[in-house]
Amino acid sequence: MPDPESMPKLTLFALASGRSGTSYLADFFSKNVQQCYSTHEPYLVPGNPVLFGKPIDWNTRRDDNALLPVLMRKCGFIAKCKEPAYFESNHAFLKAFDRHAGTLLKNVGFVHLVRHPAKVAKSELMREQLIRKVKMPFVDYKSDTGDRYFRWALTGKEAIYQHYTGHTLSRFQFYLLQWIEIEYRAMQLLKRNQWQDRVFFIDVDAQLKDERVLRRMLQFFDLRHKSAFDMNLRRNKTPFAGPTVITPQDEREIQAVMQNLPANYKTMLKREPYSKCSGWETFASL
Repeated sequence: MPDPESMPKLTLFALASGRSGTSYLADFFSKNVQQCYSTHEPYLVPGNPVLFGKPIDWNTRRDDNALLPVLMRKCGFIAKCKEPAYFESNHAFLKAFDRHAGTLLKNVGFVHLVRHPAKVAKSELMREQLIRKVKMPFVDYKSDTGDRYFRWALTGKEAIYQHYTGHTLSRFQFYLLQWIEIEYRAMQLLKRNQWQDRVFFIDVDAQLKDERVLRRMLQFFDLRHKSAFDMNLRRNKTPFAGPTVITPQDEREIQAVMQNLPANYKTMLKREPYSKCSGWETFASL
């Protein structure tokens, strides 16, 4: 296990679902933040596990014999970085690292990215449909128990899905529940470790492209940065998909999910930061 004293001065992770601006934020850090190792999803970076695939399943099944060595390798990579700060904008964090972050990470901070859940779910759906249409290799993996799962998603065996046993969930509904579960993990992570004062919240739909908000974020973490920001940043659009549109059918599927949603999740969505988000009329009367 890495010596906590050897960890960088500051270790930052994004708290986010996929399709929530993580690549945009990573590009902002890379182009504008100084003395900070910045990464998005560290594919092909030796020694820095990306955490998609099996680590998600291991975390769901609480197979820590398999999971912990992978997480410790990531912590070792962070410890060896020469820069005084480390930032990773990777939606695998809450899928695979949430239970052990309090033990393995020191001097940590978070950027909490929240995009409208229906937009996230629809965008996740469209991205998976495209990936399967072009027959991208290795998009599924075989778990240690013999099940096959989509590499970038939860497994569907998480507790939240058990409340829908007997219901046939659409893939859109699967991703909506994934968003809710990821946000629940984010809030539990902060509460469990008393890290509420170490998180900077961004309403993705209203604030992510606002230079004033991004400047306040860097001030919040006391990060050195360029005086004038480069805002020509990467937007990870799904090719050929067009804008994300929520249809009347999607609205009906949202309502069906919310009718069976456990009370603890409903209570979470009524509180900050979600109650402050713009354009959430569908969820206002939960």
